[in-house]
Amino acid sequence: MRKILVVDDNLDYLELLASVLGKYFEVYEATGVKDALRVLGDKEKGIEAICSDYNMRDGTGLDLLEKVRQEGITIPFLLMSGDDDHVLKQKARLYGGDFCSKTDCDFIERIKAFVKSET
Repeated sequence: MRKILVVDDNLDYLELLASVLGKYFEVYEATGVKDALRVLGDKEKGIEAICSDYNMRDGTGLDLLEKVRQEGITIPFLLMSGDDDHVLKQKARLYGGDFCSKTDCDFIERIKAFVKSET
């Protein structure tokens, strides 16, 4: 089973998303940028993809994407936001990530397809 890290500081949303994605993947959770970097630092977990919210209390998903790439971690990264923002899409791609709107009607299917095709 593929291992993904889901990052969101909204604990209710994080729990719901992890529960739904847990049917398809082994899900690890993080509540922000620092927490995500800690989880990624545990090499035994073998994280294969990251799905991160954009707005969080201790930074943004773009901050996390940039730090992950600076550390040489090249796993697939999906930036998620409640806004369908063209600029966010461009910035995510600049760092080798992808973007998905949380309001997309097939949001879960898009995450599943992204993780399966990228890993």
